[in-house]
Amino acid sequence: MADIVSTRPLRRRRLAFLVAALTAVTALACWGAYRWAEADARTALTLNGDQRLGLYASSIRNAVGRYDYLPFLVARDHEVLDLLDAPSDALRDAVNRRLETANAAAGSAALYVVDRSGLALAASNWADPAQSFVGQTYDFRPYFRQAVEAGSGRYFGIGVTTGLPGYFLSHAVHLAERLIGVAVVKIDLEPLQRDWTAGGERVLVTDENGIVFLSSHADWKYHALRPLPDAVKARLAQTRQYDRSEVMPLGLHDGPVMENGARLVSLPDSVPGGSRRAYLMQELALPEFGWTIRFLSDLEPVKAQAAGAAVLTAMGLLLLAAALALGWQRRHALRLQQEARAMLERRVEERTAELLTANRVLREAQEELVQAGKLAALGQMSAALAHEINQPLAAIRTFVASTRLLAERGETAMVRDNLAMIGDLAERMAVLSGHLKDFARKGPARVEAVPVARTMDRALALLAPRLREEEVQVEQAIPPDAHVRGDAVRLEQVFVNLLRNAADAMDGSDERRLTLTAARDAEGWEIRIRDSGTGIAEAHQFQLFDPFFTTKEVGQGLGLGLSLSYGIVRDFGGTLRAENNPDGGACFVVQLPEAQPSDAERGPR
Repeated sequence: MADIVSTRPLRRRRLAFLVAALTAVTALACWGAYRWAEADARTALTLNGDQRLGLYASSIRNAVGRYDYLPFLVARDHEVLDLLDAPSDALRDAVNRRLETANAAAGSAALYVVDRSGLALAASNWADPAQSFVGQTYDFRPYFRQAVEAGSGRYFGIGVTTGLPGYFLSHAVHLAERLIGVAVVKIDLEPLQRDWTAGGERVLVTDENGIVFLSSHADWKYHALRPLPDAVKARLAQTRQYDRSEVMPLGLHDGPVMENGARLVSLPDSVPGGSRRAYLMQELALPEFGWTIRFLSDLEPVKAQAAGAAVLTAMGLLLLAAALALGWQRRHALRLQQEARAMLERRVEERTAELLTANRVLREAQEELVQAGKLAALGQMSAALAHEINQPLAAIRTFVASTRLLAERGETAMVRDNLAMIGDLAERMAVLSGHLKDFARKGPARVEAVPVARTMDRALALLAPRLREEEVQVEQAIPPDAHVRGDAVRLEQVFVNLLRNAADAMDGSDERRLTLTAARDAEGWEIRIRDSGTGIAEAHQFQLFDPFFTTKEVGQGLGLGLSLSYGIVRDFGGTLRAENNPDGGACFVVQLPEAQPSDAERGPR
C-alpha cells in the first residue's frame, strides 16, 4: 500500500509531461496543416484566376477587334470624302443615312465623322435630337488628336453628348495627302460587364491611371485604385474622360506578393466605409489598349479549407494520443483491453473515412474548376467557327452523298477523288479557323505560288448546290500551269465573292452561263469571270468597289464583298476591275503576278 502511494506523484509528473508534449506537437502539426492547405488552396485559386484572365482578355479583344475595320472603311467612303471636302446639306443627309445603315449592320454603338476642326458633320444617331452627335465639337478628345497626329486613335471615356461610356476607335481621313477629317466608331463594352456580373465574378479593368472603368461590381466603377496626382486630375477634367465626375479612391489596401505573382489585398464591402474583405488579386496587362485586367478571388473559402485541414489534423493527433493513452493504461485495465481496442479501431476507421471523403471532395472541386475553364474556352471557339464552316460542311455532306452512290456503283476512282476533296475541305476548315478576322482586320498572309485552277475548283465546289439548283452552265478554261502570287484561302474567298455576285446578277435571266478563263500576259495572269446577267449600270461603274455600296435589296448584303476582294487582290500586288461584255453581262478581271511553284507544290512527276 505504501509503494502505491509513493508512486502516485511520479505518475502524475509523467502524465503532465505527456500532456504538455502532446499539446505542443498538436499545435505544431495543426499550424503546418493549416499553412499547407492554405498554400494548396491558393495555388488552385491562382490557376483558376489565370484561366479566367485569359478568357476575359480574349473577350475584350474580340469585342473591340470586331470593329477595327469600320473607321478605316468609312474614311475611304467617297460620299464621306465629298462631305468633309465640301460640306452641303444634301451630302450631310446622304452620309447620315449611310452611317446609320452601316452602324445598324455592324452592331456598334455609334458611327460618325468630324472635320479637321473637330466638328461632327454626320453621325449614325442623327435622327435622335437628344443624342445626336451632329453639330458637337470633339477637338478636346484624345482620340481626335491621336488620329490627327498619328493617323488613328483609341480611347475609353464617357460620352459628353450621351452620357454613356464607350470605347472609341478613330482613323484620319485624307484627300490627296491632305487631312480633311476623322472617322470614329463608338463601341459599347457594357455587355461584357453584364456577363461578368451574371457569372458572379469579381473582375475589374483599369486604365493607365489606375481608374476602374469596367467592373462586375457597379460600386467599383470610376474609382481609382490609389489616390490620383493633381496633374492627372487636371488632365481628366480637360479631356472629360469620365464626364467631369470626381474619381474617388477605391480603398484598396495592398498586402504581400505571393510566390506566383498574385497579391493579397483587401477592399471595403461597400464604397465608401464598411468592413474590409480579403482577396487574392491577379492581373494581366493589355498593352495594346494600355489597360490592366484584375481578377479577385475570395479568400474566405481558403481560410475555411485550411481550418478544416487543421481540425482534421488535430483530430488525428488526438486519436493517436488516445491510442497511446489506452496502451499506457493496459497494465491497469486488463479486463477492458479488448473492448477498448475495438472502440479505438472503430473511431480510427470513422475518422480515416472522413479524411478520405474530405480529400475526395477537394479533388472533385478542383477538377470541376479546370473543366469549367475548358468549357468556357470551347464555347468561345465554337461560337467563332460556326459561321465560317457552314459552306464547307454543306459541301462535305454533298460529297458524302455522292460518294455513297459512287461506291454502290463500284466507281472507285471517283470515290477516291471525292474523298480527296472531302479531305481538302476538312483541311480548309482548319485553315479557316485561323483566319476568321481576315474580312475585318488586315493580318499576315502566307504568300506562295497558288494554282489558279485548283483554287477555282474549290470555290465552285462550295457553290455547286446553288449553281445546280439555278441551272447555271459553267465553262472553265484555266490552264493547269497557271500559278499566281498570293494566299490560297484568301484568293479562294475572292473567287467565291465574284462567283456569288455573278450568280446574283443572272437571277431572272433566261440564259445562265458562267465563263471562267485565265491567260498569261506581260504582268502575270489575267483571270476573267464572265456572266450572262444584266451587266453593270453606267452609274455604278465607279462605285462597285466602294465600302457599303450594294445594288441588292435591304437585308441581302452590306456591300463589303467587292471592297474586301479588291483589298485582298491589291495586297498581293494585283488589280481587280469590272467591265461589261460586248454580248451582254458583266466580267470581273483579276490581274495577279505570276509565281513559280516549288517542287513540293508541283507534286510527283
